[in-house]
Amino acid sequence: MTGAVIEKSATDGGFRLLDAAELKQLCNQYKDILDAGLDNGYAISFEYEERDCVFVDNLAVAHRASPDAHLPAEQQGLRILHRSTVRAARNFGPDNGLPLQLDIYGPSPLGEGVWQGGGVGFRWDETVPMQN
Repeated sequence: MTGAVIEKSATDGGFRLLDAAELKQLCNQYKDILDAGLDNGYAISFEYEERDCVFVDNLAVAHRASPDAHLPAEQQGLRILHRSTVRAARNFGPDNGLPLQLDIYGPSPLGEGVWQGGGVGFRWDETVPMQN
């Protein structure tokens, strides 16, 4: 669900969007890291039982749903998940010159590059079905 990646220039401090080829390469590298975690034991899978409560820090943990999470309820059972968001002890905002908020539904504020507005996400691999 990545709509854009903003890169800060090391030389002039300006910002730019990654182009499609760069974003595709980055997404593939990220997938390789997640796959290596599975292959090398740096991953966890949780078998939910009734009344379980699991906390995950989405900002600190690289994560993705397992393929089983998208199976029909008849095969995997019914999962009812509740999401809670906890406010941070301090405001989490960029201190590097980026604005605090960007309108993801509006046009790109940074010119050329990948900018998929509306939370749709960049299709870096056309063979992978979009799942939500």
